[in-house]
This record gives sequence, C-alpha cells and structure tokens, in this order.
Amino acid sequence: MWKHRGLLAAAFMVVALIAVGCQRQQAQQPAAPAQPAAQVPDLGGRAVRVATDATYQPFEFLDKDKNIVGYDIDLINGICDLAKCKPTVKSVAWEGIFPALQKGDYDAVISGVTITDERKQTMDFSDPYMEVGQVVLVRAGETRINGLSDLADKSVAVQKGTTNFDTATQFQKEKKIKTVKAFGSFDLAVKSLLNKDVDAVIIDSVAALGYMGTNPNQLKVAGEKFTHESLGIVVRKGDTALVAAFNAALKVLKDNGTLDKLY
Repeated sequence: MWKHRGLLAAAFMVVALIAVGCQRQQAQQPAAPAQPAAQVPDLGGRAVRVATDATYQPFEFLDKDKNIVGYDIDLINGICDLAKCKPTVKSVAWEGIFPALQKGDYDAVISGVTITDERKQTMDFSDPYMEVGQVVLVRAGETRINGLSDLADKSVAVQKGTTNFDTATQFQKEKKIKTVKAFGSFDLAVKSLLNKDVDAVIIDSVAALGYMGTNPNQLKVAGEKFTHESLGIVVRKGDTALVAAFNAALKVLKDNGTLDKLY
C-alpha cells in the first residue's frame, strides 16, 4: 500500500488543479443577463377620472368613513403607480356609468365589468384581470333550492343593466325562472333576499362571497357556477394610450403575484 502513496498524491494534485481551473473558468464567464422588466408606458402624471358603482362588494364599496374601498380600487391604484397616472375615483349609479364614460365625464370604469361582444362595440376594454362565473345566492336555511334547475317556480333578484340581468331574463323566457325582480344595485337585491321578498339572487361568484362575508351565516351559494366570464377595465372607444398602459401594468401585477395578493 505505501508504495502507491506517491502515485495517489500526484493523482489528487492533478484533480485539485483541474477543479481550480474549472472554478476559474466559471468565475470568468459573464453572468447571464437579467430579464428586462416589462415596459409600462409612462402616462406622465396624467389625471385619470375613474367611475365605479360603490355598492358591489368586495370589488367596490364604502367603508365606515364613506371612503370608496375594495379590490377594484386597490387594483386601479396599483396600475397607476406603475403607469405614472393619478386616479380620482367617484361612485356613479350603475345605470348611468357607461353613458357618463362615453360623454367624457370619466376616463375609465372599473366596477366588476364583464367583457362582452356587445359592450366592445361602444367601448374598449383592458385585458381581463379576473375570471368569474354566475351563481345562485340563497338564504343559509334554504332547502328547496340546490341550484339553477330549482328556480322554475321561484322569484329571483338581480341588478338591472348587468349580465346577471340578461341571464335571468333569458332564463325567464325559457321558463327556467318564474319571476325576475330588477334592482338598482346588488345591495338592494341581496337585501330583498334577506327580507324574504325573493327566493334567490343571480350574481357573480366573487360578489356572492363578498355578501356572504358581510352577512355571516345568513347566505350561501346553491350549486355551481353556470357561466364563465372575464372582467376588464373599461375606457372610451379609441383611447389606445390608456388601454396600452393598463394592459402593460396588469401584466406586471400578474407576473409578480401582486394581482393575486390584492384579492
């Protein structure tokens, strides 16, 4: 064994030198270039007048101090931080929100708005920032309604001017719903449900969770989502600068996880 010690030592020396050489080669190699950050157009401090219907939890609602808060408000603030714009948010009744945008009173609408082909004809949308579906909201103790198929002899509340209203009235024509009652806000629609004036509310899934949170142990969702819809931010037709800035900022917020954290 001892006569091989010199050979072993020489072998170890060679291995060590090779290892050192490899390390030097690696150290001398330039680091991989960092991925460029997504470029968000700079709006240069542009004032952006934003309309929202602050009666739609958890997207937008009034806190105890009458401030407009909610997921959509946090989102538009985050977008404008990246795009260097200054949002001013005001609450506008839903039935007048799109006419006010088109008239020029506002630059954008963020209010849990579903992207539809019909709406695209008269206004532009950002890329989707959330996917939702319509559900049947009922009182917590309801045993007669387990989903959409149980509404043929029931009364349903919705907010007028929404895709929920369109869905409910179509189902009424198809004899899947007996009575549709339209309200000016979902706050009033849900109140009518709690007061037992109607049997159910057709509403988006996320909003349903919001009302369940603010009315603990009083409401539940019956069945599964029966539509698939995308929500987007609305701007006037042809306002490409805002659309480009909003879309770029949305991509950053999606990629870095902020969009998920907001909700």
